[in-house]
Amino acid sequence: MRILKRIAAVVIMVASVLVLVLGLAGIAGTWMIRSRLDDGLGRIITAAEAEAANARQELDRLDAALTQASTQIAAVEQEVQELGTDLDQTKPLLTALTDKLGVDLAPLAVRAREMMDTIRETVAAVNSIAETINALPFVSKPIPELEKLNTLAEEIDTFEAEVRNLRLTIEQRRSEIIAGSVSIVTTPAARIRNGLYRAQATVSGYSQQLSALQGDLSALRATLEHWLTWLAVIVTLTLLWLAVSQAALFVLGWRALRGQDILPRRRKEAPAEPAAALP
Repeated sequence: MRILKRIAAVVIMVASVLVLVLGLAGIAGTWMIRSRLDDGLGRIITAAEAEAANARQELDRLDAALTQASTQIAAVEQEVQELGTDLDQTKPLLTALTDKLGVDLAPLAVRAREMMDTIRETVAAVNSIAETINALPFVSKPIPELEKLNTLAEEIDTFEAEVRNLRLTIEQRRSEIIAGSVSIVTTPAARIRNGLYRAQATVSGYSQQLSALQGDLSALRATLEHWLTWLAVIVTLTLLWLAVSQAALFVLGWRALRGQDILPRRRKEAPAEPAAALP
């Protein structure tokens, strides 16, 4: 019986030492994992912020191009309305208008479409990273809508096509314009200008969405750092409690191995001596 008791004590001591070592290793591993998670998630969030910033920068460039195009198309409208009916004087002015559409507005439309392609690629990268971040527990960040970008792209394509058509219209219907039918130019020009205003409103709204997403990502990065720290602290305290309990279990096993009582016995108090009788 005593041999079995000693064997059990040795098993308990070995197990407690193993658990104690594993607990201490777990504490070190917890903080290593916390550091790697913080670095990895930080890089992901920083990449999303950088892509969002790039998208906003491209949107600002696109907005500037659309503003310039609106100014130029308004100038075309005004110049057409100021045309006279003298063929010799008006014909060179119409030629200048077609040149302005071809040299100034048409390249702006091409640049706007190229910027739009870059914006769509950048926002797609932002959305991909945001979806990865939203896969984290208790994380849900708004993702920019691609439908609005598709609508904006359609507006840009329409702008490019209408500038090309307006230029052809002026070249083919010069006599009617000189005769006073300026609506041939002003009506499509006004349509182009209104389309540009709608595109600018979409650009502004989308830029605000990206700005809000940047703010959310910045706040999330700080929040995740606190979450990971608190989680590591909780795990560390739990493993420390486990380590202390295993140390106590080791002591009990050691006492059992030496044949001592596992728990020290409480000493019995000696009975009090009777008081001496008074004389």
